[in-house]
Amino acid sequence: MKAPIPTSVLVGFLGAGKTTLVNHLLSAQHGKKIAVVVNEFGAVNVDARLVRHTTEKMIEMSNGCICCTLREDLLHELRSLSELDLDYILIESTGIGEPLPIAQTFHMADLPERVRLDSIITVVDAENFWETWQSSREVEDEEGNPVTEPLAPLLADQLEFTSIVLLNKADRVGEAELQKLESFVRELNPTAQIHRTVQGQIAPEQILGTGLYDYATGQAHPDWEAEWDKPSSEVEEYGFESFVFRSEQGFEAQAFEAFLHGWPKGVVRAKGWVKFVNHVPIVLSQAGKQIVLEPMMEPLHERELLTLSKAEQERYRAQLEALNQDPTELVFIGQGLSRQQAEIEQRLMACIPA
Repeated sequence: MKAPIPTSVLVGFLGAGKTTLVNHLLSAQHGKKIAVVVNEFGAVNVDARLVRHTTEKMIEMSNGCICCTLREDLLHELRSLSELDLDYILIESTGIGEPLPIAQTFHMADLPERVRLDSIITVVDAENFWETWQSSREVEDEEGNPVTEPLAPLLADQLEFTSIVLLNKADRVGEAELQKLESFVRELNPTAQIHRTVQGQIAPEQILGTGLYDYATGQAHPDWEAEWDKPSSEVEEYGFESFVFRSEQGFEAQAFEAFLHGWPKGVVRAKGWVKFVNHVPIVLSQAGKQIVLEPMMEPLHERELLTLSKAEQERYRAQLEALNQDPTELVFIGQGLSRQQAEIEQRLMACIPA
């Protein structure tokens, strides 16, 4: 009988660096045939597009969370993947996903005979962790009244039920701050392995195929039974909303720069790609106070183009034209976004030349 395929689940708050880690693992020279399941909170699976096409198979699961509303879908996808000739499966959860209910899926029906949960890996944004820990979200109580609740319980859940903790963006904080964070993680989870990473760089053998998840220990967790009967989704419980902005027309670069300088409050995470009128399209990634813009190909000015051969110029223009076939798509995630959506969309539409 075929051995169960080892599987690792990646969790971590919005913008911690899960997709960057997946890209690193896929590009590493390990010779493994890896399938990736990417779970996106919004209606468009931006992460699936940002993951490089170096995987044996890519499964996109959008507009829900695999720890609740999409649990049955995850079960189905894992059964299907178990039929393939794979060495490993990576699951990237949405930023508000809790690891315990995802782990429960691996205990269901015949799944243990097909796929084996090898480890749960929590990616932590070392730079913004304490700010997020002290933040709150606005949700509604049973009577529909707005109430404010802290984000700390979600972050605690992601740290307490995990095998490995990666303190990502470790280059952006001092040694004392890192030691403080490591000490805090050990208080919450004494058995978890802790690694410091920069841009998700870590040797694959340190986190894949470790066999650190123990089924018996998982079932013995005090919240195990309660999670089976949990009525609400993480989206409802933590009060996050999302929307997608799309445009077939390119932006004017200076107008979009002005939009970035007046970044909308309440948006804790944004990601996607933006095309411009006369510039190379970019990938945008925002988490907390940090906004990263990365060109989708090396931009060349007209003077630089003229130094290339005619064939190279044609190749460059063809590649740029191909990239510009895709529309601008930006996913915004945050609190109270339904009240801000119209204003954000209006400001983005103003970036399109008349």
